Parts: sequence; C-alpha cells; structure tokens
Amino acid sequence: MRIVIVSLVTAVLGLILVGTAGAQIIHLDHNSVDFGDMNQHESRDFQVIMTNKGGGVLVISEVTADCGCTVPTLSKMQLAPGESTPIDINFNSKQFHGPITKVVNIESNDPNSLSTTFIIQANVFSPLLIEPETQRMGFSQTPIGTSVTKQVLFTATVAPELEIQAKKSRKGLFQISTINNYEGNPQVSALVITVPEDLPAGRQRDNVRVKTNIEGKEFVDIDLSAWPVLALRVSVDKINFRHKKSFSKTIQIFPHSGELEYKVTGVDCDLPEMAVSFEEVTPNHQTRVLVKGLPISSDDPRAIEAKGRIRGTIKIHTTLESLPVLEIPVSYMVKM
Repeated sequence: MRIVIVSLVTAVLGLILVGTAGAQIIHLDHNSVDFGDMNQHESRDFQVIMTNKGGGVLVISEVTADCGCTVPTLSKMQLAPGESTPIDINFNSKQFHGPITKVVNIESNDPNSLSTTFIIQANVFSPLLIEPETQRMGFSQTPIGTSVTKQVLFTATVAPELEIQAKKSRKGLFQISTINNYEGNPQVSALVITVPEDLPAGRQRDNVRVKTNIEGKEFVDIDLSAWPVLALRVSVDKINFRHKKSFSKTIQIFPHSGELEYKVTGVDCDLPEMAVSFEEVTPNHQTRVLVKGLPISSDDPRAIEAKGRIRGTIKIHTTLESLPVLEIPVSYMVKM
C-alpha cells in the first residue's frame, strides 16, 4: 500500500511539473531603481525590460503604481515565449521630502508570480517645507457669520532665517496675515488664514501667493477653500408644484449646529392663494412649515400676465441676527 501511495504522489508531482514547465514566466531586467538625490517637483524616467522566459503566452492584465507621482506605461500586454517589451516609468518628486519609496505592481498570468513589484527609491530635498504638503487649506462647513482661523507652516531646511510675506488673497475673500520667527524659531513662519464672518454662503475658492526669502522657492501659491452655510438647514431650497390641482408641502427646518438657540416667529407668502403656517416640533431643533392652497384659474389676470407661470416667495422669520429671514422660492404652472 505504501508503494502505491508513493507512486501516486510521484505521478501527481510529475503532472504538475509538466504543466508548469511550459508556462509563461515574467522576468524584469531590474527589480528596482534608486534615483538618489532629487529636488521637489523634479521628474525622472527609467525603462524596465520585461521578458517572457516561459513557454506559454504571457498576458499582462494591469500595471499600476501606488501613487499618482509614478506613471508606468506599457504598450504591449501580451508576450510570446522569448519576447520582450519595455515598461517606461516616470517619477515626479512633487512635494515629497526625505527618503521616498514607491511601488509599481504588474499583474500577469505567470502561475508562480501573479503580482510582480518594481521598487522606486529617491531622496527628495527641498529648501522649504510646507505643511500641509498639498499647499491647500480647506475649511469644513461652518455656519455663516462664524469666523474660523487656520495656519500654514513654512520651515526653512537650510537657510538660518525664514521670512514670508503675504497681504491678501487674490479675490480678497479671506483675511491673511503672517508670523515670522514662529514660536521663537527663526526658520519657521506661519501664514494665518481666517474665514471672515461676512463670507457669503456656499462653496468659496481663492488662493494666496506667499513671497519668501528662500532661493528657488521665492513664491508659493496656497489654494484656499471654505463653505459657509446658513445657520438653519431647510429640507427644500425651492418649491415647484407645476400643474397641480391643489398645493400641499411640508418644509422642515433644523439648526446647523445642535447648540444653536432659535425660534421661528412667523411665516408669510406673497402668493395669496397659498396659506402658510408653522409649528415648533422640538424647541431649538425642528420647526415645521406647512404650505397649502389652490391654484388660480386660467382667466385670472395674474395668470394671463404671467403666461401661466406663477412665481412667489415664502419668507420664514426667525430670532437669529445672522439669519432674520429665510426665503424659499415657490412656483407653479396654470394650464392656459
């Protein structure tokens, strides 16, 4: 019995070896590259030769990099036995600083190496470090009328003293100031960015150009974004009843912040055919506005003058100084 089992195992192993002996085999003439010292935003190219050293057809399903800084390009995705093709790799040091390692992954049908990696290394130098590295400063949603401040830090890596200058953003949407010798360190400066209380609601984008005394980094652009929102959130920003025989709509009102204290003191609409009322569901949290009514007839002078397109405004009055009135456009169509 033992002899039979050994024979079976030997036979199976033989079949496996026969099946893989003629299989496709991926081979790279280099498994890594070290670009050495690089400056920020510097680009380097490298070419890797990929060869199929097996007996089957090598099929490459995907070539990807773990970072947008690295772009691998492969023009041929199938290789016959013994055939070779180059993989062109472009690496950009972007805003990196210090030792960097990036990876290119090659997915293939090589049964022994379904995923092959190529390593990229570099040591990136910059005379000026910026935090955040993206050179973008974004502010999350905040109630309109709220002032918020953040800082962008600049650090000189070689120069004994750093000085930055900036007076205003390009559109003037943000308040800008600078602090040199930040926290007593002459190599560190701060760009102070403030969202003013009167910044309009909605997504706001701007940028600021910072002047420095660092050679090669004389000017740095910082992208700015903020999103002031109304102190109260409304379930609808407009109402359109179109061709309706009657009107019925509920508007829900909530505070943007749970700590906000407010009350709705009244509601009105400049369309007399629409009746509006309100009720406080939960104090300082939820208020409900009810809209009901009937459309005017097609022979009404207002309908004739407006060619059947009736438009008006619902006004919601509150106790908030920053938002005394909420206006919601309302419209409907009359069949003429």
